[in-house]
Amino acid sequence: MAFKARGSENLEKILERPYPFDAVDAVKEKAVAKHGAGFIIDFGIGDPSDETPEEIREQCKKAVDARKTSGYPESIGSTEFREAVCSWMKKRSNVFLSKEEVIATYGAKYACFHIPLVFLNPNRGEVALIPNPGYPPYSDGTMLAGGKPYYLNILPENGFLPSFDSIPSETAKNARILFLSSPHSPTGQMYGKEKLQEAVDFCNDNNVILVSDECYNELFFGERPLSILEIANAEQCSIVLNSLSKRSMMTGYAVGFAASKNKDLLHAFEAVTRKSVQGVPSFIQDAAVAAWRDEAHCEKMRAEYSARIDALLPALKQLGCKVEKPAGTFYLWVEVPDGKTPMQLSEQLLVEKGINTVPGNLISHTFNGINPGEHFLRFAMVQSIEKTKEAAERLLK
Repeated sequence: MAFKARGSENLEKILERPYPFDAVDAVKEKAVAKHGAGFIIDFGIGDPSDETPEEIREQCKKAVDARKTSGYPESIGSTEFREAVCSWMKKRSNVFLSKEEVIATYGAKYACFHIPLVFLNPNRGEVALIPNPGYPPYSDGTMLAGGKPYYLNILPENGFLPSFDSIPSETAKNARILFLSSPHSPTGQMYGKEKLQEAVDFCNDNNVILVSDECYNELFFGERPLSILEIANAEQCSIVLNSLSKRSMMTGYAVGFAASKNKDLLHAFEAVTRKSVQGVPSFIQDAAVAAWRDEAHCEKMRAEYSARIDALLPALKQLGCKVEKPAGTFYLWVEVPDGKTPMQLSEQLLVEKGINTVPGNLISHTFNGINPGEHFLRFAMVQSIEKTKEAAERLLK
C-alpha cells in the first residue's frame, strides 16, 4: 500500500479552499495563447513592478561585504534595525517605542499567519475577527491554529468599514484576536480616529488582541493614516505589524517588524520567533535601516500611484463601472456594471483586451450568506504609467 501523508484537521480546512488565482490563471493562458505574453497588462498580483530605490540597493550590496563574518542574525533583529524603526515611528506618528518593544519579521505575512498560533487555544471555539475581504494569512493562520474565523463583511452600505456593533455577544465573548488594516486592502478605505478608537475600545472591553496591519499606511493620497498606537489606550491591547514590501518596493527582501507596548503580548511572540527562525539576514536589515530613514522615495511612490489611478479611473467609469479614487493602498475596488459578474468581466477584459484583474468574489469569503466581492474587480495599480495609460486606451476601444 502506498504511503499517504495526512495533515491535521485544521490543515484540511485550509487545503479544501481552492487557491483564488487558479481560475484567473486558466483564463490568462487563453489570453496569452491569443495575444502573446507581452501583450498582457497585469493588474492581478499586488507586487510592485517599480525598482527598489537605488540607495537601499547600494546599502544592501555594501552590507553583504560588511557582514561577511557576522554569523547568524539575531532572531529579534539587530539593535540598529530596531532603533531605526523606533526613530521612524516617532517621526511619522509621534509614537515612542523602545528597541525592546520591536521585533524584526520576515515582512508581515509570517507574523499575520503565526500570531493566531501563538494566542489561540486550538479547537476550543476561540475566534479571530477578520475583515472580509482581507489578507488570506489572517484566515489561514487562524484555521491552522484551530481557531474559528468570524468575518466582518466590508460592504458599500457600511462605507467599507467594519461594524463592531453587529458582532454577536457570544462571538465577542469567544474572540481573542481582531485583525484590522488601514488603509484597508483591497477597498482602499481609511479608518479615521473615531473608527480606530471604536476598535480599541471593543478590544479592551472584550479582552481581545488588536493586530493592526499597517503595511499600506505609507500609500495614501490625502490625509495620513493613523497608526493604532496613536489611539488612546491602544497600547494595552495592540500589536502593530508593518513591512517595507509596499512602502519601499522591497517585496523581494521580506523585512518588516512587529511592535507592542504590552510586554506580555510581545514576549509571547518573541519567544516563538526565537525558537522558530534564524532571523532576517543582517544585510537585509541594514538595507531596511536605509529605507526607514528615507522619506523621499515614499513621496515619489505616492505621486506615481496617484497618477496611475487618475489615468485609469475615467476609462473604468466610461465602461460603466462604479469606482472612486481610494484613500490609500494601490488597489482599485471596482464595482462591475449591472448584468455582469466579476468573473465574466475579468475574463472579457483579459481575453479581449489583454488586461488582467482579480474577481473580487475569489478573494472574499461567503459569510452570513454574503460575499462582499460578488460585484467587484480588484485592480492592483502596479504597472507603469505608460502601461496604465495603454490599458485605459484599450478599455475604450
